[in-house]
Amino acid sequence: MTPSRAMCTRIPDNTEQSTGMEKKEEEQTSDIFWSREPIVGHRGTKENPAIVPSFNDSRVVGLETEQGVIWFRLNKGPLHLVANQYFKLQQIEGGDH
Repeated sequence: MTPSRAMCTRIPDNTEQSTGMEKKEEEQTSDIFWSREPIVGHRGTKENPAIVPSFNDSRVVGLETEQGVIWFRLNKGPLHLVANQYFKLQQIEGGDH
């Protein structure tokens, strides 16, 4: 039998009901894929592209430029040229999603 609403004595706090990114932030995980901090590195060239890690075979990337942020989908495979910079997705094992 399920307790009625009248029997509930309090509202759960965020730590008891959070999920996804919010939960990762509350747990202060070191998982870079849930961090709001940017991943920074060298300017990617054709010979030395910027490597972007991902648990999946594609990832959305934001590139900050003088004109603003350019968002693009980076797929596993060939080099991607965006705003005169080269990017390559490196698929890694693991993750919990």
